[in-house]
Amino acid sequence: MELEAADTGQLNPSSRHRDIMRPVMTLTLLALAVLCLAGQAGAKPSRAESGRGAAFVSRKEGSEVVKRLRRYVDQGLGAPGPYPDPLEPKREVCELNPDCDELADHIGFQEAYARFYGTA
Repeated sequence: MELEAADTGQLNPSSRHRDIMRPVMTLTLLALAVLCLAGQAGAKPSRAESGRGAAFVSRKEGSEVVKRLRRYVDQGLGAPGPYPDPLEPKREVCELNPDCDELADHIGFQEAYARFYGTA
């Protein structure tokens, strides 16, 4: 049956579609290749490709690339900041009293606070 169709010049629809699409795809790929090559030819070389400073970047550029989290600031990421010292209010009370502050310099804050104000 195919021989008769080929002899008479009639093609089945699938082979006709394939014969039309093959040149269209080839032209499309060639057009994309030309656009890519033309875009690369007109582009300026980047700083890394120019050879100058290829291995090193400035501090400003480096800090833009790698953003570090600030220490002791809890932004919900990583480790939280340090906990406040629970003895800090007592330490401030002892520092405001000159006698307690002087004794704290000699025997330590907790002992000095305990002698002046009771248990620490």
